[in-house]
Amino acid sequence: MNFKVKLYMNPNFAQTIDDYNRYKLGITYNEFNPAEEEFKHMLHLVAYDIRTPKRLRLVAKTCEDFGIRVEYSVFECDLSEDHFQTFWTSLQNIIDPDEDCILAYKICGSCVTKIESMGAIVRPGKTLLYIL
Repeated sequence: MNFKVKLYMNPNFAQTIDDYNRYKLGITYNEFNPAEEEFKHMLHLVAYDIRTPKRLRLVAKTCEDFGIRVEYSVFECDLSEDHFQTFWTSLQNIIDPDEDCILAYKICGSCVTKIESMGAIVRPGKTLLYIL
């Protein structure tokens, strides 16, 4: 079976789906410049250092539910204050405060336009729909 479909998950990104990559429909990559992004709420930059593998997996999964991974242990979260408090409370319930560390930096809309980046920054977009 040979088919070609254009998949537009991001207006800046188009991917041709064919026999080679048809099982990767939910995976898209685009070059990323945070200063060009439009955020609906407050941007929160969340970074963590977790000691045990079990808590590390739980914290990473929770962060993936609320934001987008930009580095191994760094996430960008575009959240309202209420959603951020829900997210922060769920992280507090996971970590051991004597061993682990989580930092959250709030970046306002006017400061986002001043973010500087260098090099090839590639991050996955949020998957909104899987087609099987």
